[in-house]
Amino acid sequence: MFKLIRLEMRKINFAGYINRALVACLAITGFLFFMLYIDRNQFAASSTDFLFLIDSITRIVFIIFSGVLISRLVIEEYNGKTITLMFTYPISRKQVIVSKLLIIICFTFASILLSRIFAAVVLYMLNNHLHFIDGGVTLPMIIEHFKHTVLYDLSASGISLVPLFFGMLKKSVRTTIVSSVVIAIFLGVSNEDLSIGSYIVIPLTVTIIGLVVSYLSIKNIEHKDVS
Repeated sequence: MFKLIRLEMRKINFAGYINRALVACLAITGFLFFMLYIDRNQFAASSTDFLFLIDSITRIVFIIFSGVLISRLVIEEYNGKTITLMFTYPISRKQVIVSKLLIIICFTFASILLSRIFAAVVLYMLNNHLHFIDGGVTLPMIIEHFKHTVLYDLSASGISLVPLFFGMLKKSVRTTIVSSVVIAIFLGVSNEDLSIGSYIVIPLTVTIIGLVVSYLSIKNIEHKDVS
């Protein structure tokens, strides 16, 4: 399995996706700073608002990013018939697809977690000088928050697999990406300090759904022709 994963990462030039994730991380941090700093006099964000915005926006961005990865690693290879080459290897087709899904899950989880940490630390340091967070924010507060929210990042990586099901129905890149956008916005939509995704039951439930529909997408793959 690890050999398959390494092969897949070399094939798609995975370093390029890491670079794009880094750019997205910087863009998220810049956008959050701009939003919090510009509105500081009229709508000063509390520490709760600050942490909530980092969580929501980061997860939205990288759930959509995962839709792009699904399109590149799975859907486009079906459309271009290039996946038939991997299906000629002396291993099961399910293993081939599972290796791709593991890349997506791990990449999404790592991107969300590391981007949240980066954004929180950078904005914390900027706030020490510019004071745009009402009441301030401390490192112990950030650390405590992250201890209780890592599970949400893991849930988001599972949720990111849901678009695979819709994309596989018609082998459509557009459907895959649109469904990832809808899911990301649905889970990130906010109402004051709450979001639909802030209740752990919902992200865990959708994670299970993501795993189930992913299984349904590939369960008959051994007996289906590439079309």
